[in-house]
Amino acid sequence: MAEEQPQRASVKSVFTERGPLPLVFAIIAVLGGLAMCCFAVILLLDEFNPLANTPTPRPIVEDGTVTPAGPPMSPVVMNVDDGTEVISVTLDTPAFLTVAGEQFTVRSQPAPDEEGWTPEIENETTAAWAHGLVINYVLGLADSEANRALLERLALGDPITLATRRGSTLTFNFASRQLVPASNRDIFAQFAPGITLILVGDADAEAERLVVSGSFISSDAKDTEVGRVVELGETAQLENLQITGQGTTFQLDRPEVPAGFAFFLVDYQIQNVGVAPFDSSLLRMVLADDLGNLYALNPAASQLGNYRPLSGPLNPGETILATAGYQIPAGLASPVLGWQVSRTDSGSQIQVNIPFREEGGAGQQAAVQVGQAQVSLDGTSLLLTGQVSNLGQQPLVIRETDVILTGNGTIYLMFSTSPGFPWIVAPGQAIPFSLTFQRPVGETAIFQVLNQPFQVSGLR
Repeated sequence: MAEEQPQRASVKSVFTERGPLPLVFAIIAVLGGLAMCCFAVILLLDEFNPLANTPTPRPIVEDGTVTPAGPPMSPVVMNVDDGTEVISVTLDTPAFLTVAGEQFTVRSQPAPDEEGWTPEIENETTAAWAHGLVINYVLGLADSEANRALLERLALGDPITLATRRGSTLTFNFASRQLVPASNRDIFAQFAPGITLILVGDADAEAERLVVSGSFISSDAKDTEVGRVVELGETAQLENLQITGQGTTFQLDRPEVPAGFAFFLVDYQIQNVGVAPFDSSLLRMVLADDLGNLYALNPAASQLGNYRPLSGPLNPGETILATAGYQIPAGLASPVLGWQVSRTDSGSQIQVNIPFREEGGAGQQAAVQVGQAQVSLDGTSLLLTGQVSNLGQQPLVIRETDVILTGNGTIYLMFSTSPGFPWIVAPGQAIPFSLTFQRPVGETAIFQVLNQPFQVSGLR
């Protein structure tokens, strides 16, 4: 108590000795300090509130650009290596979404939590953006008849654009469409630049939602037909179909092959990623050489492949392995063959580039014969024997990379070889060879020497 008395005395002393005016100033100063503290707290709360920092987007001006609406979000820079070039992508907050000519105003909504994502959407012309997802933009659209029809009529390559708060426009190409459960969280992944559009309706976790995905297109990209020209083994998107060329077979000495011709077979995988059955008769498949000659599908050749020819309907989500066969000249010299698949109902087309034989190259001056194919007693390896003859005027060099055994998209290991690589064959000479490979898991496999393929059957 003795220590408390001086404090009270001190206050009284200021009041009694200096009058009431200093006390008034002191009270004002205290109140001002409290006000400043409250203001600072409000600023801090706004800073950590994701919705408070998202202003209402301003309208698009007449020249088609977006007027920046307040300070932009700090950009996210991501380097994407697509195998041929590195694309630097800068992404920021979206303001307007355009899909097939239809425009939506973008409103920010909290990002998905453990229970899923059911954002509030004002109307069917508003899109809800999952706040903070700026690599793979995720936006929800009201599940109305108009919006569903809009997403279902998108075709491969159709543009989807986002106008951002910073005044730039991001362009994406429609890539796929699928039905996924409302509880699915994979669609929110942020591994690569893109856009995901979700029709938001029933909040039930078991309900299925229509989801559309788009691939990001860099601003300096010259080819807007992304994904339509691929290499053997890569997947191409043909609207609601995904097609992968898996392997080829060159058949010259079968009794079904007319004299002077050969059969060229393409094994492929096709999947329906749409929401409705697809009639496979709407597909047109041709083979093209580098001179522009087109070879039509040959029913007799197609029956000789590793799989059956494609026929009938392809149901949603169904995947089929099939073979397309063609009759080509036996002496055809073309560095690359283009396997072209198009839809007769829409005209969309993809092409798979297939390495063939170069005129005057090693493949042209070599004659390869396979004499025996035998599975080892322990069932773990396959022995192939044969001979290579040099029909040219220059020495023939065959390296290990020129010899390969494949099956169902798998390249099998080579255990041993005799003679050792490289094989050097003098003009007019021949050398025998003996190769031991890992035993293929399937019934058949493709053995290739200098791009000359041979089908090996009866392996299981």
